[in-house]
Amino acid sequence: MGTNSNGSRGVHRPALPQSDRPSLLDRVRSVLIGPTASPLDSGLARINERLGLNTGLKPEAVRAAAANIRVEATERMSRNIYYAPDMDGQAEPGEVVWIWAPSDGPDLPPRERAMLVIGRDRHTILGLLISPNPKHAGAETWLDIGAGEWDASGRQCWIRLDRVLEVSEQGVRRQGALFPQRRFERIANRLRNHYHWG
Repeated sequence: MGTNSNGSRGVHRPALPQSDRPSLLDRVRSVLIGPTASPLDSGLARINERLGLNTGLKPEAVRAAAANIRVEATERMSRNIYYAPDMDGQAEPGEVVWIWAPSDGPDLPPRERAMLVIGRDRHTILGLLISPNPKHAGAETWLDIGAGEWDASGRQCWIRLDRVLEVSEQGVRRQGALFPQRRFERIANRLRNHYHWG
């Protein structure tokens, strides 16, 4: 043990080399917003989130969220459609969100699926289901949308046009994924021409 500059005894800590010292900006950021995770920790957390490994939801809550999805024929839900993603706290048309949807089998647990937001009604979001399943290729009710942020594996995807999902905004997971505007307009034109949307 050594003595501090004020004469009291304490633990001796050698000075950090100049290259290991945090910069002034890092120290100010740490004081203002607290410690930040390392890039490795952030990356692992994002991978776990995308895999659904740390959703923080219990199985009962996941099943309840999947059961609360309402599915309607697209024609019955017709309204004006416009591209207006805005990360202002609410999911807006043109954003991709993730929902817990029922699986195909009755005994299978719900799974997280990507959905394109195409409208909203107060605290309810209207969306179209995105699927990477190649069996949708060439189907009349599915439109090819290519690859994007909605599939972590970068697979070719399709979007279902004949059914609209109505989901509570509290039941979605957002991660700032925007749908490309030109592809959104292609979907919007299909909805206008085939399903009487405005």
